[in-house]
Amino acid sequence: MGTAYADDAEEPAVALVKLDFTLLAGDPSVDVAEEAVRNVERPASIVVSGPDWASLLRRVWGEKLQSRTRIAFSSEIWDRSQLDSFTRALPEGYSLKRVGAEDADRFAQLADSFVYNFPSLDAFVAGGVGFGIEYEGRFVSGCSSFALSSRSLEFEIQTHPDFRRRGLATATAAAMITHCLDNNLEPCWDAHNDMSAALAKKLGFVDPTSYTAYGLLGHAAGQLSLHVEPSTGH
Repeated sequence: MGTAYADDAEEPAVALVKLDFTLLAGDPSVDVAEEAVRNVERPASIVVSGPDWASLLRRVWGEKLQSRTRIAFSSEIWDRSQLDSFTRALPEGYSLKRVGAEDADRFAQLADSFVYNFPSLDAFVAGGVGFGIEYEGRFVSGCSSFALSSRSLEFEIQTHPDFRRRGLATATAAAMITHCLDNNLEPCWDAHNDMSAALAKKLGFVDPTSYTAYGLLGHAAGQLSLHVEPSTGH
């Protein structure tokens, strides 16, 4: 899913994990912490482990750093009958299906964010999960495994602008939640706006928790020389 860096393999003081987000943790007062912040690979969405890291980010990047509020949810008890009702409540002419090898290219044409965390479409088919809704021979809505580990699955949902407000996103997300429950995976939802948060609540996600994410545009100024280990998940 990504790469983890640390200043020492045995007793790290600072760690950086590069996934779809860049995660920073450890002791922000040591010199290598500022080095890590200055050499974040950009563009980046950054999440830090505490207020001292946030202060360091602001000191280093100033006005180039943008902050926004995201909302994380938990998953506990699911109402399968409600999930099933969402997947069945499609308008006439629409069909929901699991994305297979023969569908992957058309699925990616709806939104490349469905597959860009995978090195290829073949890799997505082999290791990822996707559910799409077809209408007149094309995908108009879909949900994919934006991030997938052996324990959890994070959702990516997109619907073509001409087909919104018809329950399509709800249906694809409900299908993905059911897949998670059937395969002992924790469904993970992280909302970037109020619409996404409202959909999460409708589906049955609970305990919304707000946090700050930071956006950084541009290109990295240099290379960060830290010990590298593979990352296995969020």
